[in-house]
Amino acid sequence: MQTLFKLAAFAPLQLLRAAGLLLGLGVWLVSARYRQAFNTQWHQAISYWASGRAGRALPARAPRKIAAIGQAGVLLSELPKIWCRPETARAMQSTGFAEMHAALGRGKGLIILTPHLGAFELAARRIAREFPLTVLYRPARKPWVEALLQAFRSAEGVRAVPANAQGVRQLLRALRQGEAIGLLPDQVPSQGEGLVSDFFGRPAYTMTLPIRLAQASGAAVAWATALRTPGGWSLSLELWKANEDGEEAEVSARLAEMPLEEALARMNQGLEDRIARAPEQYLWAYNRYKRL
Repeated sequence: MQTLFKLAAFAPLQLLRAAGLLLGLGVWLVSARYRQAFNTQWHQAISYWASGRAGRALPARAPRKIAAIGQAGVLLSELPKIWCRPETARAMQSTGFAEMHAALGRGKGLIILTPHLGAFELAARRIAREFPLTVLYRPARKPWVEALLQAFRSAEGVRAVPANAQGVRQLLRALRQGEAIGLLPDQVPSQGEGLVSDFFGRPAYTMTLPIRLAQASGAAVAWATALRTPGGWSLSLELWKANEDGEEAEVSARLAEMPLEEALARMNQGLEDRIARAPEQYLWAYNRYKRL
């Protein structure tokens, strides 16, 4: 398996993406459970956008369901090139690093939030080329998947810590040392580690860790949006503003006095805004609304 994975890294990107599109469609057709999770969350978001409740950051055009189904497979088919070819991260187009370096220069650390959108696996590798990054790591349930993760997922400059109390302490330590950490804020937290907050107009159990870490450390908070482009990938980094129109100061300056519920609502709205930039590239089959 690992040998095939390495060989696939040398295949043309367009061929890998075409294979991924077929894989995504195939899984959607044969797995009723997968199809139900995808349909529920896809139509929830579409209804939310259509209702006008989103307020802003609406998709520029009507999202295409067939493209979204296929893109889930592309997430997997791109991994050989992302994990096995270091030049992939170097070639990723990026904006916003000057602002990130300035935030780190304040000495209180930087929390980078990344949705399950596009090439989020590649984002950490590109960021780590600029400065060290500490991320949470949760072992895969399937042994063969875990074997691939152990063999290929590590990258220079990226430090993975366990998704437990010890790992959280290491994240906080990194922030207090003025370093950057990365989190997936749309991941369902374990019982007792989140609160319910609306996501696309529906209550979702939402992790509080990014907010609590920001409040405890005074770190700046930023968004990383990694998208697939026709010839490769792009990464956009931007500080999270208290008001997304950019007229107010960055949100980290207000988190200490902001109620947790309000902060979570703002975080989920920030997620919605990023997803609206490329709805077809979001991981809709991930059961965001599952009950613990």
